[in-house]
Amino acid sequence: MATIQLGNTKVANRLISYAEERAEVQEGVDCSPEYAKAQFKAIRELWGKNDGIQAHHVIQSFKPGEVTPEQANEIGQELAKEIAKGHEAVVYTHTDKDHIHNHIVINSVSFEDGKKYQSTKKDLYNIREVSDRLCLERGLSVVTEPYAKERSHRAEHGLAEKEVMSWKQEVRTAINFERKESNSYEEFKENLAKNYDIQVKERGKNITYIHPNGRKVRGSTLGNDYDKETLKREFTREIQSKRESSQERGNSHLSYEQSRGSERAERVAEANNRFERSNEELHQNTHGQVNSREDDLRQRNRQYQDHKQTDNDGYALDTNEARKNLEQQRRDVAKGFDRFTRKDEPEREPSASTNERDKQTDRAEIDRNKHHDKDRIGEYEQEKSRQRERTLSKDNELDLEL
Repeated sequence: MATIQLGNTKVANRLISYAEERAEVQEGVDCSPEYAKAQFKAIRELWGKNDGIQAHHVIQSFKPGEVTPEQANEIGQELAKEIAKGHEAVVYTHTDKDHIHNHIVINSVSFEDGKKYQSTKKDLYNIREVSDRLCLERGLSVVTEPYAKERSHRAEHGLAEKEVMSWKQEVRTAINFERKESNSYEEFKENLAKNYDIQVKERGKNITYIHPNGRKVRGSTLGNDYDKETLKREFTREIQSKRESSQERGNSHLSYEQSRGSERAERVAEANNRFERSNEELHQNTHGQVNSREDDLRQRNRQYQDHKQTDNDGYALDTNEARKNLEQQRRDVAKGFDRFTRKDEPEREPSASTNERDKQTDRAEIDRNKHHDKDRIGEYEQEKSRQRERTLSKDNELDLEL
């Protein structure tokens, strides 16, 4: 069952942006849907008809559960080809309501001859007949009972033929836009007043719209789609649909967190098992028996103390040995010097200058030997100092571990 609504706009880009944003499927007729705005405008400017009505709007709604978005879009394309020959059009299929529906946007100017698209009451009946035929060809249901979603009078038809929008049609256009942009019935009324200066008065089941020019019109006069009860039911379904969608997302998120929590618990348990196994392996002795951690630490401490004592004894032994070697070298040097002095003493000439030079040479040799000994002792002391630092570092590490 497909129903038809008609509308038009003086700002084509706004209508295209709205229809495109929520589209599940979109396809163009004689134009690319991605460049519809630019192509529509180029044709209007080419024929010098960019003023006034820029685009016409056909809403084609299907019975819930009867078609898929792809099937609905295909029917919308066939409808646009028959009712708007020579005019560019884009079919946007929405699924944000309980029923799938098409927004068919038609360029007001023909790319073939530059003529304006006509949308009158007679055209509305023709569009409905074409839509019903396309649905029947595919085995879909059609509307048989009389139901006027939108009502208009002869005066409005005359203005439409002159491409002049009546004040009632301005009210319909504002309502059609805000009913899709608002999240609740109260917000819908507030947006009408704030954005269009259209006041809303309610009395019982009736709703009255007051145009900025002061004229009033009841919702039932505009059409059944503009009644108070129809609007409230529409917003109630919309709120319920959003709530169900939010709950589904919440349940999905909760299940995801639960799964992550269980995975985290499994990873923690596995890590604890690995830690316990490693401790058991660490505390086993050569016979495969398990020692307590305190016994293990005591054993490691004794090993370290024995190693430390061995290092200290070796260090003391090495130091004493080095000192003995140095003392022996000093004695050897002194003995050699004495022998050299006694050997040359009988053969010395009485020359004072020669004796003085010999003494200076001997002193220089002795000084060099002393400096050499000091350098070796200094290097040895530095090496032992580094060894002591390493030993102290090991002590600190063991203390921290204990």
